[in-house]
Amino acid sequence: MENKAVWDILGKITDLPTLPSVYFKVDKLLKDKQASIENVARIIEIDPAMSSSILRLVNSAFYGLSSKSSSIPHAIMIIGFNAVKNAIVSVSILDTLHIKDRYLNFNISDFWRHSVSVAVLSRQLAEKSRLVAPEDAFMAGLLHDIGKIIMLKYFKEDFGRVWKTMQETRCTFYDAEQENASIDHVQIGAYLARKWELPDHIVEAIAGHHYYMTSEASTGLVECVMLANALSNSGYQIHPDDYVFEGHIEKAVTPLLADTQSWLPQAIAEIDAAYEFFLEGKSPGT
Repeated sequence: MENKAVWDILGKITDLPTLPSVYFKVDKLLKDKQASIENVARIIEIDPAMSSSILRLVNSAFYGLSSKSSSIPHAIMIIGFNAVKNAIVSVSILDTLHIKDRYLNFNISDFWRHSVSVAVLSRQLAEKSRLVAPEDAFMAGLLHDIGKIIMLKYFKEDFGRVWKTMQETRCTFYDAEQENASIDHVQIGAYLARKWELPDHIVEAIAGHHYYMTSEASTGLVECVMLANALSNSGYQIHPDDYVFEGHIEKAVTPLLADTQSWLPQAIAEIDAAYEFFLEGKSPGT
């Protein structure tokens, strides 16, 4: 199947997951630079379920705050506008794309564990390197493999061939799909992120975490996600000499890769806390 045919199929799917209207309302308000804590909170509070999720997130072990927040305005004040907006996406996507049915021996809990791990590691790398906004890195990391779920749901034959090749040859999912699928999860993920009207830099990070091309114009977001993915897949052990970056990126990230013990223990604790929050009640069969 040619890529154009795949894009046509994706374009005709009427039940692709969507983001809640509250996200677009908050995003529009923030883009117009008319945002205040009160008017952003008012939009979120219209959706009781979302309000509850945001408050649970802020009060969870993931943030580890010393005092509890009992209101959306207070939550926004604590974690900021961008973090709240990205939290809306994160909570919504995990609810919408949670799949309870097993396919072959693909374990959805393992998939989300990896996604959460990459999200937290991306955020840590972004925060420690000061290259990009940590919350943007978290969302890009969480969504980096989202195309696999769409592939599983709508391109099951392709997914099955890829998964079988992975099990037989012990290669990566990405390598297996280059030989066995009409489209790869990176392209699907970028397509979906554009459809959701996510910021361009988030789309680019999802699209680029395997197609990595370093450049002087790089902000570091793609690099953070790519390195987080490598760390998660390797048991948190990668060698800085295996990566070549532009000077400003290398200066920021190489010391972090050379001394992971200075920040990895905190990151692993955050991964456990994030997984507990985002995947609460979402184990297979629940």
